Amino acid sequence: MKIDAVKELLKKRNLKATSNRLNLLMKMQDKGSAMSYSNIQNTMKPIDRVTLYRIIEKLKEKGIIHIAYQSNNEIYYAICGMDCSSENHIHNHIHFKCSKCQTVTCEDLLNSLKISLPKHEIHNISVNIRGICEVCL
Repeated sequence: MKIDAVKELLKKRNLKATSNRLNLLMKMQDKGSAMSYSNIQNTMKPIDRVTLYRIIEKLKEKGIIHIAYQSNNEIYYAICGMDCSSENHIHNHIHFKCSKCQTVTCEDLLNSLKISLPKHEIHNISVNIRGICEVCL
């Protein structure tokens, strides 16, 4: 995704293309995998943590990024697909964390995952898997 596409995405979601939002989304795009909050914070310096928190929350709210993985008080964020919106996050994939390189990626499923619980209405399913990625094998 180039900077013009990022600007257009922000515009479609009724957000201004501020330098901090563009900077964050371009860094996430360049990374190519989910980024931990601490990694985002380090790459976005100098930015105050409250401003960064607000940017992340607004991008999540508008369906531009999502939480890909949570472990040991660390949250990893990834860019959503084009099907996501502020009303509906569509994530038909799993989140895979490599135990060696610590990279978190969104991986598409070969078969769809269907889960139902009696007397429950399911709105979201999040699947986290740990193992060794193909690069580290």
